[in-house]
Amino acid sequence: EPPYFTAEPQNVILAEVEKDVDILCQAMAGVPIPTLVWYKDSVPLSRLENPRYKVLLSGGLRIHALRPQDAGIFQCFASNQAGEIQTYTYLDVTNIKPAFIQPPEDTTVTEGMTAVLTCEVSGAPRPAISWKKGEQILASGSVQIPRFVLLESGGLQITPVFLQDAGNYTCCAANSEGALNAFVMLTVWNRTSIVRPPEDSTVIKGTTATLRCEATHDPRISIRYLWKKDSVAINPSSSSRITVEKDGTLVISQTWSGDIGDYTCEVISSGGNDSRTARLEVIELPHSPQNLVATLNSSYSRSVVLSWVRPFDGNSPVLYYVVELSENNSPWKVHLSNLDPKMTGVTVSGLTPARTYQFRVCAVNQVGKGRYSTETSRLMLPEEPPSAPPKNIVASGRTNQSIMVQWQPPPESEHNGVLHGYILRYRLAGLPGEYQYKNITSAEINYCLVKDLIIWTQYEIQVASYNGAGLGAFSRPVTEYTLQGAVPTAPPQNVQVEAVNSTTIQFFWNPPPQQFINGINQGYKLLAWPVDAPDSVTVVTIAPDFHGVHSGCITNLKKFTSYYTSVLCFTTPGDGPRSPPQLLRTLEDKPGVVGHLSFTEILDTSLKVSWQEPVEKNGIITGYQISWEVYGRNESRLARSLSNSTLEYKITGLASLTTYTIEVAAVTAQGSGWVTSSTISSGVPPELPGAPTNLVISNISPRSATLQFRPGYDGKTSISKWIVEGQVGVLGDEEEWVTLHEVENEPDAQMLEVPNLTPYTHYRFRMRQVNVVGSSPLSQPSRVIQTLQAPPDVAPGSVTVRTASETSLWLRWVPLPDTQYNGNPESVGYRIRAWRVDLPSPALLKVLSDRLARECTLEELQEWTEYELQVQAFNAIGAGPWSEAVRGRTRESVPSAPPENVSAEAVSSTQILLTWAAVPESEQNGLILGYKILYKAKDLDSEPKSQTVRGNHTQSALLSGLRKFVLYELQVLAFTRIGDGVPSSPAVTERTKDDAPGPPVRLVFPEVRLTSVRIVWQPPEEPNGIILGYQVAYRLASSSPNKFTTVEVGSTVRQFTATDLSPESAYIFRTSAKTRQGWGEPLEATVITTEKRGKACQP
Repeated sequence: EPPYFTAEPQNVILAEVEKDVDILCQAMAGVPIPTLVWYKDSVPLSRLENPRYKVLLSGGLRIHALRPQDAGIFQCFASNQAGEIQTYTYLDVTNIKPAFIQPPEDTTVTEGMTAVLTCEVSGAPRPAISWKKGEQILASGSVQIPRFVLLESGGLQITPVFLQDAGNYTCCAANSEGALNAFVMLTVWNRTSIVRPPEDSTVIKGTTATLRCEATHDPRISIRYLWKKDSVAINPSSSSRITVEKDGTLVISQTWSGDIGDYTCEVISSGGNDSRTARLEVIELPHSPQNLVATLNSSYSRSVVLSWVRPFDGNSPVLYYVVELSENNSPWKVHLSNLDPKMTGVTVSGLTPARTYQFRVCAVNQVGKGRYSTETSRLMLPEEPPSAPPKNIVASGRTNQSIMVQWQPPPESEHNGVLHGYILRYRLAGLPGEYQYKNITSAEINYCLVKDLIIWTQYEIQVASYNGAGLGAFSRPVTEYTLQGAVPTAPPQNVQVEAVNSTTIQFFWNPPPQQFINGINQGYKLLAWPVDAPDSVTVVTIAPDFHGVHSGCITNLKKFTSYYTSVLCFTTPGDGPRSPPQLLRTLEDKPGVVGHLSFTEILDTSLKVSWQEPVEKNGIITGYQISWEVYGRNESRLARSLSNSTLEYKITGLASLTTYTIEVAAVTAQGSGWVTSSTISSGVPPELPGAPTNLVISNISPRSATLQFRPGYDGKTSISKWIVEGQVGVLGDEEEWVTLHEVENEPDAQMLEVPNLTPYTHYRFRMRQVNVVGSSPLSQPSRVIQTLQAPPDVAPGSVTVRTASETSLWLRWVPLPDTQYNGNPESVGYRIRAWRVDLPSPALLKVLSDRLARECTLEELQEWTEYELQVQAFNAIGAGPWSEAVRGRTRESVPSAPPENVSAEAVSSTQILLTWAAVPESEQNGLILGYKILYKAKDLDSEPKSQTVRGNHTQSALLSGLRKFVLYELQVLAFTRIGDGVPSSPAVTERTKDDAPGPPVRLVFPEVRLTSVRIVWQPPEEPNGIILGYQVAYRLASSSPNKFTTVEVGSTVRQFTATDLSPESAYIFRTSAKTRQGWGEPLEATVITTEKRGKACQP
C-alpha cells in the first residue's frame, strides 16, 4: 500500500532570526513502512551536513537558531515499494526590533531578601539586555557584578538586597533592528526583626512575669505582635491577668503553676516576620513535709530519729531542710540548719536527757523557707546521771580542824534530770588512802563544812552531783590545808652559838621536827639578852631556809658582855618555845676613854694626874698608858705603863712654866683604847675656862645651822668639850634652854654645825666650853634665827573611811600638830587620793588648803565600788608621805546603764521572746536582783506594761498574752534593792506574728427587698494581720445548717448584694475576714426579705 501524509507543513512559514522552528511532516505507514527524506532547495539535507538541522522521530524537521540563509523551500518525500509522495513549505526568516512583552514594574522588597526586576523583551534577532543604575552597568551579557544576576528572561535578580540598593534602575534592550529602554523604581524596606527577644524567666508564684519582645521595623510599615503559649495563640482579652503592651511586652500578673510553658513572640509585618521563644517557670515555696515522725534512738539515748515524706518542691529544687526543736515548751529554735535535700530522715543528736522535745521540719528552696510541718508529739528523753561535775569548787580552811567547801551546780544543760543532791569526798592529799564521803541531800545546798580533820594538813576534795539516774562525774580535786591551829610545840634543835667578835654572836640550829611546827614555818627568831638585864632582849628574825643547817647572827651587841641566847621557830599564830638558854660572852675589844681626867698638886716641875676607869671597859683592863710631851714637840714625848689598879700618876721632871700635852688610855688584851688628852702648864694650876664670845650663825638650812664663835679663856688647859644650848620655838629670857649639841676632843674648834634641828622653827643659841676643871659660864645668846621650810615628815594619823552615799565616801584623819608642819602654817593643807580596787584607773585627787581640816567627802564616785584612799600633808615646799591606804565601798544605787544587746523575736501571734546581755559591771552599782521588761503597743498612747524577771543570771523572757499582729515597743531595765535602773534605749520594736482575724464589726442591712438584701460591714477590730479579702455566706434560716451560699470579695469591699432570694423569708448571713493565716471567726446576723421599709437590722 502506498504511503499518505497525516501531517503537512503550511505553505509558508514565517520565523524570526535565532528562534527554533519545527516543520511538520508525518506519513502514515503503508506496507512496507515508508522512508522520509528532506530536501532544501532540491538538495538532500544529508549533503548539506548542517548541524542545526535535525530530523525528528516523528518525521518533522527542526531548525535550531535560525539564520537568514536558512530561508528557502523545504521538501519532504515519503516512499516505499508501493509508491512515493511529497509536500513542501517556504521558510521565510525575518528581523524584528525589540519590544516589551511585559514592561518592567516598580518593586518593593525587604532588606536581606531577593529582588527580581522584570524586563521581558521580544525581537529578532534576540535583543541584548543590560541593566544600569545611574551610569553604572550592573549586569549585561559581558558585565557581571556580585549580587546582580541577569536572568534568561531579561530580568535583574539582586541577592541579597541592601538598603543602599533602593533607587531607579534602567533596562536596555537592543538588536540589529533597534534599541529600547525602560525605567523601574526599587524600594527597599528595613527588615522587621526582634532585637530584644524574650528570655527564659523564673518568677515566684503570685508575682508578675514580664516577657519582653522588642522589635525594629521600617517606619513606613506597621507591625503586629502575636504571643503563643505552647504553640497556642494567647488572647489577652480572655484574661484580666494577661496584657500585651504596645512595645510587645507580655505581662502576666498573679502567676501560678498553670502559666508554666514555652512562650513564643511572633512579629508580623509586610517588612518581614520574626519569632522568638522563651520558657517561663513559676516557682513557689515548698510545701511542708508530711508524716513527720519522731522516735527515740534505741542505740543512743541522747538522740531522736526523725523521718518525713518529701514534699512538693514548689517547682524549684529543695536546697536544704531545716529542723527546729522546742525543749521543755520553750520557743522554737533551729537545731539543724542545712540538711541534704535528698534526705527524708535524720538523727537529731546533742539533746539533753530528762527533757521533753517537739520537732518540726521545713524545706527551703530558692524562693525561701516553706511552711513547717505539723510538730511531732512531745517526746521525753530518759534521765541520765549528770554529765558534768559541779563547777567553781572553792575550799578554804575554816579552823585548824575544818575546811569549808563551796561550789556551784553543774551547767543546767548537764543536769540530765532533776538534781537530788551532792556527794563530797575527801582524803589526805598525796596519799593513797581511802576517801571519806559526805552526802548533801538537797540540791539547793552548795556548801559543806568538813569537820574533824587533822591540824594543818592538806586535803584533796572532790564534789559530784546526783539525780534519779545516779551519780555524775566528780570535779577535779582541789587541795586545801586546815588552818595553823597552834604555834610550834617544839624548839629548834641542836642550837650552837659562838661569839664572832666583840659585838656579834653567830647561831647554828636545825628546825623543829615538821610534825611539831603545826603550820607554815614563817621563820626563826634569834634572841640575846644581857645577864644583868633580862628584859633588854635583842631579837633578829631569820627567814626559813629549807636546805641544810640554819645559821644567823645578832650584831651590835655590847662588847665583852655576857648574854643568854636562844632560838625559836614561829608560825602565823605566834612564836614557839625557845631553845634552852645558852650563856655566852662577846669577845674583848679595845676599851673606851677613861673618865674624869684631872690635875692636882701642880708645881713648877711636877703635877699629879688622876682619872677614873672607862665606862666602856670592853674587856679586862690590864693597865693604863700615860704619856706627856711639850706641847707641839713630839720628840719630847715620854710614856709610862701602869697597872690596872693605878688611877693616878705623878709626873716629875717637868720644865718650869712649860705647856704640856698629857694623854691617858686604858689597856686590855686587845690593845690601848681611846686616848683622853689635855694641856696644862707646869707651875700654873688650871682654872675654869671663860665663856665663848661673838656667836655668829650661818648656813641655815631646814635641819641644821653653822655656829661660828670665838673660844673663851681656856683656863690654862685644853678644852675637852663644847656644849651648844638653845631655846626652841618659844623665845624669851624666862624660857627654858635645852642642850642641842655636844662636841668632844676638838680643843681648837671655832665653828660647829648644829644638826637635828626642826624645820621652820625659831632658835636662839648659847655656848659653854669645858676643860679638866669644869664648865665655863654661858655665852651671850645669839640672834634669833628660823630654820628653812621642809616638806612634812609624817603622814596624818588615825585615817578612817565611812560610806557617805551611793557616790561618796567620808574620810577622817588626825591633823598634824603645829610642830610637824615644817613650814608656814598658812601653806599647810592636805591632799586626798582615791582609786578603784577592782580595776586600774587614774586616781581621784582632792586638795584641802585648810591646815585644820580633819575630814573630807569624796563625791562623784562609782556606785557600789570599793576604793582605796590615802591622805598626805603638804606645805609650800612639798608633800609629806602618804598615809597607809584604807578601804571603803560606796553604797548600792540603781544601775546607771541598761542591759546590753537587747533583741526581740516574735515566736507566735501572741508571744515575743526577748533576750539581753548583762549591764556592764562598772554600771551595775550594786547586786542586780533582776530585770523588768516594759512593753506597749507602739500605736497606743498608753503606759507600758511591766513584767519582772527575778535573778541576775536569767537574761531572756517570753512575753505572752500579746495582741496579734501588733507592733510592740520593748525595753529592759535592771534593778537593785535600791530601785530600777535606766531602761534600754532606743526601744526595740517587734511585731507579733499574724493569725486568723477576728470577726468583722457593725454588720447592717441598709437595703432589704423581697428578693434581695444589701449587707454592709466594717473591718475587724482585731485584724491580726493584713486583710486579704472577705467571705459572705447566707442561707435560709429554715434550711440545712451547712447549706450556705458563699461569695468571696476583695479586701477593699465593704458591702455585698444578695439576689434571687425567697420573698418574705428569714435568711442567716455570715461575714468573715481572711489573712495569710486563713479565715477568721464569722459575724452572723438574721434578716427577713420584705418590701416593708424599716430600720436596718442590727446584728
